[in-house]
Amino acid sequence: MWTSYSARHAAQLIGLAESAVRSCIRDGLVGTPGTVPALLSFRDLSALRTVKALVEAGIPLLRVRKDLARIQQATGTAIAELTIELVDGHIQVRGGEVIAGGDAGQLSLPFSPPPTPPEPRGELRELPRPAEAPALAVALPATAEAWMSRALALEEREPAAAVDAYRRSLRLRPESTEAWINLGRLHAETGDATSANECFKSALERDPDEATAYYNLGVLAQDAGNETDAIALYRRALELDAQLAEAHYNLATLFDQAGDSRSAIRHINEYRKLTR
Repeated sequence: MWTSYSARHAAQLIGLAESAVRSCIRDGLVGTPGTVPALLSFRDLSALRTVKALVEAGIPLLRVRKDLARIQQATGTAIAELTIELVDGHIQVRGGEVIAGGDAGQLSLPFSPPPTPPEPRGELRELPRPAEAPALAVALPATAEAWMSRALALEEREPAAAVDAYRRSLRLRPESTEAWINLGRLHAETGDATSANECFKSALERDPDEATAYYNLGVLAQDAGNETDAIALYRRALELDAQLAEAHYNLATLFDQAGDSRSAIRHINEYRKLTR
């Protein structure tokens, strides 16, 4: 008998935030991206357990998703079919085994991908950042901009230090919506929804038309089970920025759960248009 799981059910079974499961679906690590409702298999649950284990080992969710997606793409093998391990802080296939990888022939692991430009961070969104984060200076920064650069450079390797750097930047320039949003996202990724909520609201106090802050508040509301608030926040985000594909996807999920198939189809179609 075939059993399938919704993103919410899978999140409850595995112990991940529903937003983390949704982002794994959009990354192609589990399920089928761009489909609503998302129907996950028992094999997908295995992949999500791998994600959870890596996060619990102290690896930021964004890096887990990016590294697993790279391994999956390079090997041509679903994450659920690979044995993943963490060695000296590096995510790799167990034993560094050689795996056939489609047109690329064979790839010897442990996987060590080349650096890529930063990209949107997970389910929660941030404002655009420079193409390359500046290298860390030896001396402690003296300006808000320097602390901001330090925080950006630290996010994936030392998220706790990045939080401290964002706070120091905000002490010097509290009007920075980008710093508030990035700090809130880091709090959310470590499970501190209360602090994240305060940060996103602080960003809106500085800029009431900041779509990313509304979107991120919507994610927090959806994870907390406040569907009505989440829908209103996503809609407001789309009023301010019609290109927020993730907001359409999450609205499609919410409307599908509410039994409003017409609205769900409309939003998933908009999501597909924006992500072609």
